[in-house]
Amino acid sequence: PLDTTKFSHLLAGLVKDGKPDLWTEAAKAIMTTDTYPKVATATVKLGDADVTINGIAKGAGMIAPDMATMLSFIATDAPIAAPVLQDLLSRGTAKTFNAVTVDSDTSTSDTLLIFATGKAAARGAPAISDPKDARLGAFRRALGKVLKSLALQVVRDGEGARKQVEVTVTGAKSARSAKRIALSIANSPLVKTAVAGEDAN
Repeated sequence: PLDTTKFSHLLAGLVKDGKPDLWTEAAKAIMTTDTYPKVATATVKLGDADVTINGIAKGAGMIAPDMATMLSFIATDAPIAAPVLQDLLSRGTAKTFNAVTVDSDTSTSDTLLIFATGKAAARGAPAISDPKDARLGAFRRALGKVLKSLALQVVRDGEGARKQVEVTVTGAKSARSAKRIALSIANSPLVKTAVAGEDAN
């Protein structure tokens, strides 16, 4: 296990010196073979208050299945309980990060975390503790857009990628089978070479 004493003494200073306008710097700090920092943001109403969702990501190689070598961190000032955040993130990830493939290869590590500071409660945002709360509708849609934006940025920056293709499946018996069909097409070397070579054969 990593010896936490090597960095734990730095955490208090990081919190004290933290500034709200350093998202781009944070996105740059997690880059590896990425060619640009990946950021996305959204502002949405929760009750009568504006809340913000900010996200950063990194990832360029070994993208698929289910995120693979990717790091992504989402933060919001909305007062939303952790179990509700987990539900929102799981549902949102299925249609975004877990639906992309670049090189059909997986890796040993990926991380997607969402944090809620709850600071918007001071501005009148209601505390949410139930995933079925009707007031979550706009927040859920905004989070989905942030996740999709970050996922597509990862796809666009895939190592050696020069094309971006979206596969749409209709008439499937379920979303699960539609996803299986879409991934079988997207991961096909024949399809990939036809797209890359701009020759439908």
